[in-house]
Amino acid sequence: MRSIAECNFDTCPVAASPYGYPPSTAADAIFFIIHIGSLLACFLYSFYLADSNKRWLEFSIPVSIACLFEAIGYAVRLGSASDPWNVALYAASTSFILIAPAFVSAGIYIAIPETVAILGVEHSLINIAHYPLLIWVDVVGFVLQLVGIIISFSDLSPDTGLGPHIELGNPIVAAGIALQSFSLICFLILFGVVLFRAAVAHHQFGYTTFHPIHGFLPMAHRFKFFIAMVLVSVMCLLGRNLYQMVILGTGLDSYTAKNQALFAGLDSLLVAEAVVGLVVAHPVRFLRDGVEKRRRSRSTTPMMVEEQRVTQYGIYDRPNGHDHTPWGSAANSTTNFI
Repeated sequence: MRSIAECNFDTCPVAASPYGYPPSTAADAIFFIIHIGSLLACFLYSFYLADSNKRWLEFSIPVSIACLFEAIGYAVRLGSASDPWNVALYAASTSFILIAPAFVSAGIYIAIPETVAILGVEHSLINIAHYPLLIWVDVVGFVLQLVGIIISFSDLSPDTGLGPHIELGNPIVAAGIALQSFSLICFLILFGVVLFRAAVAHHQFGYTTFHPIHGFLPMAHRFKFFIAMVLVSVMCLLGRNLYQMVILGTGLDSYTAKNQALFAGLDSLLVAEAVVGLVVAHPVRFLRDGVEKRRRSRSTTPMMVEEQRVTQYGIYDRPNGHDHTPWGSAANSTTNFI
């Protein structure tokens, strides 16, 4: 029996390779460039356009890691184009591309408390400080994926290819992706309620909430664009997760797993859209002007301030300048961006 390590396009059918096809150099190069460009854009936002205190580094770091992992995965696939039978390259590219999206969703969860605070915390079902807790669900899902990947590729051989351990590791990887999908669905429900209530308030009153510095103001267009990009990114991640769970459920030898067009459309493209959308609408620029500021300063009577400063979550503004909301840190940061 011929060793898979000795295979080439003249001696072995490409269907016998771990990929089942020769990876497209054009497609992989495009996605590599997209993720490298997104990584450089994150650096530009974080270290050149950001404030002196490097505001939103906590968002840029996980998104940058996702871009780096995706870029490594597609760089390895480029190397596999000339040798799709190299099982080590297949394992490396698959591993990086599988785990990268977890960092994209982590970046979304970090940016959401600020977003909800601009829309109005009274619209949220939970305290806005609790949204980043969804990251811990992602962490557990990430660990499960990592364990599953280690098990799946623990017995691969350059001569025989993937070993029987792949059948043990696949369900674990699928469980990790399913858990991350669960966190995304929870986020969609919670954030969807905020958007619905804010839309109802805007329809009734013309504004979503009262802001302590500027009063009742409409949302900025750039802020609406950021919300749209977040929703698009989440839907792309959910679609990609569903595709990967189907592959892991049917096996890596299935038609779905070995169809390059499906991979390009339901994994590569969806993740690239999620990443590019978040990078283009980076919070450094698109959460800074959450509301359309007043063009002219207008005096506000003490009676007006007293009537508007209390919400169900506490007091926005106090005469002595202290913030007494239970989510004080988020409120303080929000006033810097509206």
